[in-house]
Amino acid sequence: MLLVLAGCGEGRVTDSRFATPERTVATLLATHGLADLPQDTIRARIVERGAFELRDAETWRQCFVDLDRPGGEGMAGYVLGILAAGRDDLRYELAGETAHAMPREGVRIAFRRGEDGAYRIVLRESVPDEVQRGLLQVEESARQRRTPAGP
Repeated sequence: MLLVLAGCGEGRVTDSRFATPERTVATLLATHGLADLPQDTIRARIVERGAFELRDAETWRQCFVDLDRPGGEGMAGYVLGILAAGRDDLRYELAGETAHAMPREGVRIAFRRGEDGAYRIVLRESVPDEVQRGLLQVEESARQRRTPAGP
């Protein structure tokens, strides 16, 4: 489904799944079957399993501006967990082409509106530097374990 957004006299066709930051969050949660679950159930699953099952990889990728960066998959998982656990408490700020979702004090998930009018999550601005460094170290360690040692 497409939504036409008009502003300043020019029309822009936007994928309705990403038309607002709120819709992008709902779309992200739906890629893991979390959209209709009560927040308490989501939190219990986080504690029990620590992860969620990806059901729609193509749409998942479309939720992010910079998923293809080093550590991007881990950062996206971090953002998913933060948004899922705080879904019912999210507050939003919109300023021009940028927006933020805030699940709790001191946590801000950044969105940027692209030329297509879609709001997508910016991992570089959403994941704290220390978390990014830790995820990069985990990724590097996994890569080294997969690479056979030389003679």
